[in-house]
Amino acid sequence: MEERFVQLGGRRLRFLIGGTGKPLVLCHGFISSGEEFGGRFAALAGQHTLIAPDLPGNGQSEPLPTRHTAEAMAGTVWELLDHLEIRSFDLAGLCLGASVACAMAADNESAVDHLILHTPLLGEGLIRAQYRWQVRILTVRPLWAQVAWLSRRRTVSDLYKRIAIEGKVVDPYTADINYLNQRRANPRAAREWLADALGREDLDLVRTRAKPTMIIVPEHDRLVNVERLRSMVAPLENVELVVDKLGGHGWSPDAVVRHLAVMRLALTD
Repeated sequence: MEERFVQLGGRRLRFLIGGTGKPLVLCHGFISSGEEFGGRFAALAGQHTLIAPDLPGNGQSEPLPTRHTAEAMAGTVWELLDHLEIRSFDLAGLCLGASVACAMAADNESAVDHLILHTPLLGEGLIRAQYRWQVRILTVRPLWAQVAWLSRRRTVSDLYKRIAIEGKVVDPYTADINYLNQRRANPRAAREWLADALGREDLDLVRTRAKPTMIIVPEHDRLVNVERLRSMVAPLENVELVVDKLGGHGWSPDAVVRHLAVMRLALTD
C-alpha cells in the first residue's frame, strides 16, 4: 500500500492506496488509521484498488473545524473520492468506521455497491448496555480530558482494552499500532465521534438498502449485542450476517484470515 497525502478544504488528509481492480474504500475504527483495515486486508489488493484514509482527526489526518459526526467524516471521504475521480466502489467500515460507511451509503446509494460492516454499532439497542454506559460516562466533557490523558499511558490503556473491549487474544502488532494511534488522535475529534455513535440508528439504512450488505461480528464481541443483532437482521433478505464463533472484538492473526476469506466471497458476487 502506498502512502499519500492530499489537501482537502485546506486540511491535510493521509490515505493508503494500492492494488488493481474495482475500488474498495476501507473506513477504519475508533482512533485508528488506514493501517488497521487497509494493512490487515492488503491481500484484497489482488482484486481491488484499496483506498484506506486516515479519517479526520485520526492517524495523520487533521481534524475538522466542525463536529466529527459520521456524516461530516463521510463528507471528507467523498471529497477524497472526488479528488481520485472515483464514482462507483465497494465499501467497508470497521466498528465506528461502519457508521461512516453507513452515512456514505445513505448519502449516495447508487455509488456504493457491496457494503461490508464489521462489528458495527448500528443502533443503541444493538450496543451492549455496559458499553453504552461506559461511553456516556467517559465522554462527559470534564472527564474526557482525564480519559485522553490516561489513554496515552500504555499500561492503563492495554489493561482497559483487554478487560472492557478486546478480550485476551490480541497480537502485539495490533496493540502497538493501536497505542500509536491513540497518542496522535485529536481528543476533540475522538470524543465527538464516540458520542455521535450512541445516537445513531444505522439499522434503518441496512433495512432499506437494496444492494448486498454483509455484517461480520464475533460471537463474543463486547460492544455489539450479537443476540439482538441476529434477531433483527434475520428477516432481511438483502443482509448476510456472518458470526465468527471464535475470538472477540480485538484483532488476532487467525481472525484476520477468517474474516478476509468471507470478505473475498462477498466481494466476488
